[in-house]
Amino acid sequence: MDNIRKVFLIRHCRPQLPKDVPICLGKKDIPLSNEGIAEAEELKKYFSYISLSCIYSSPLVRSRHTAEIIADKKMNVIVRDGFSEINTGKWDGMSFAEIKQKYPLEYEERGKDLENYIIEGGESMAACRARAMKELYNTVRETSGDILIVAHAGVNRAIISKISGICIKDSFAYKHGYASVNILTFNGEIFKALKICADISELGKIGGIIKK
Repeated sequence: MDNIRKVFLIRHCRPQLPKDVPICLGKKDIPLSNEGIAEAEELKKYFSYISLSCIYSSPLVRSRHTAEIIADKKMNVIVRDGFSEINTGKWDGMSFAEIKQKYPLEYEERGKDLENYIIEGGESMAACRARAMKELYNTVRETSGDILIVAHAGVNRAIISKISGICIKDSFAYKHGYASVNILTFNGEIFKALKICADISELGKIGGIIKK
């Protein structure tokens, strides 16, 4: 069992967005809110008990800032483009209510094929999954020990769907909240999902992984 590694795959903390308005957020660069900074500080406390060999992040500021707070100046944050959020094209930054109103047919078509539909100017979830998995394998190959990655809901959902062998549509059953943590294991060949979408309050209850 000594060769089993853990990968902590985290969604960035809360950005500066309206709380009660669902937004289609892709590569638009939005900083963390004060609440998000506080969430990241809580994550830092938990991960201070974990021996991490390195911390990786999406290049987007909401992820980078989350990772930098967790790193606490004790290690550098390594940025990788492959962990960037799915490109949502012309919908990026719009509320879903606005999208439904302006692009009702396109919204309906996307709902029928979440895997392959490409929003104008964007990318499909299948393409996002392919490049995120490639980045994930590259990351474990160039590292050793347990690592932490801060990415996004879309990217994390895509990775979990691949590892769990489920389609993208079914992966929406998992609610990737801000600051939620997925715990993956890697045996040198295969990834497995040990815990999916744990929130901060759950982390201390996961025996043998995070100690308080």
